[in-house]
Amino acid sequence: MDVTEANIEVTAIPLADIEPNPDQPRKFFDEAKLEELAAQFRSVGQLQPIVVRPAADEGRFQIVMGERRWRAMHLVEGATTIEAKIVDSVDDEKAFVMGISENIGRADMTLMEEAQAYADLVGFDYKAERIAEMFGKTVDYVKWRMDLLNLTTDIAELVSEGRIKADFAWYLSKLSPANQKVAVTRYMKGDFKTETDASTFAQALRMKENQEGFFSEKELSDKEKESKAKEHKQAKGTVDQVERAGALLDELAKLTPSDLADLFEGEVGKRLEAVERVRKAAAEAVKKLRKAKAMSEAKQLTVRPELEVEPEEDSEGPTEAELAEAETEAPAEGELEAAA
Repeated sequence: MDVTEANIEVTAIPLADIEPNPDQPRKFFDEAKLEELAAQFRSVGQLQPIVVRPAADEGRFQIVMGERRWRAMHLVEGATTIEAKIVDSVDDEKAFVMGISENIGRADMTLMEEAQAYADLVGFDYKAERIAEMFGKTVDYVKWRMDLLNLTTDIAELVSEGRIKADFAWYLSKLSPANQKVAVTRYMKGDFKTETDASTFAQALRMKENQEGFFSEKELSDKEKESKAKEHKQAKGTVDQVERAGALLDELAKLTPSDLADLFEGEVGKRLEAVERVRKAAAEAVKKLRKAKAMSEAKQLTVRPELEVEPEEDSEGPTEAELAEAETEAPAEGELEAAA
């Protein structure tokens, strides 16, 4: 039965006769948001009824849609009833899907609640393609969210609290539990300047788990060492030249547009194209150097599976000693588990 299309009469039901659905996909309700809704009820009344179905105990009802409104009504002084629509032919699966439909996209539904909701639908034999169509998402988005369920319990709690953002959380989910804790240890410590740096570091750990390329332990021959030393010297020289070019660009940037128009009269467009090429090349170089930095740092880490990341509110992250334990010498071959 489609509640959105059914012509069902609105009834006032005692708040005490209504109970929440234990399978409600949303587990967290922001107290401040509930108070805002309660203030609306006090001012203009309840604008939208909740939806309930008969509960197992006679005379009682279970919420299908609208638990947030039901909770907010409890905050309204003197309120004893709430307006509701009663639907009789809604089974557990339909009630659950309807609950998810109401909550998906709400700002206060946490990433982990959304991930678990999709996974629960999979438990009802829903395919990712069907879930995506139901909620107006892409298939990749649905799978991306469900990947978060690979996070360790303590890290998942940090994600739910909003202390770890979505993109970094997904990169963490692709790591082994030990490496998840290594990356979060550094993240909570504030070692990364940007979210991109944090995600790049997690990617590097993933590559390390898979023993991809740059972590080769191959012993170089004398000739290879000589060639590598030459390449290193050339690369260093290139960076030195870039630094000098940067100083020249700094001087150019100090000029006003009028100055530049006078200096490059008839050639401004040409000079602009030249500097634009430099800018694009520099942006690409920065991107690759960020990844190289993350790879270099990851290579130096020894994973300590016992390292714990506690989500208490008064904790800003691991101690200096814990971080030092995670950043010692590179591990021996086979020390890291491959990701599933």
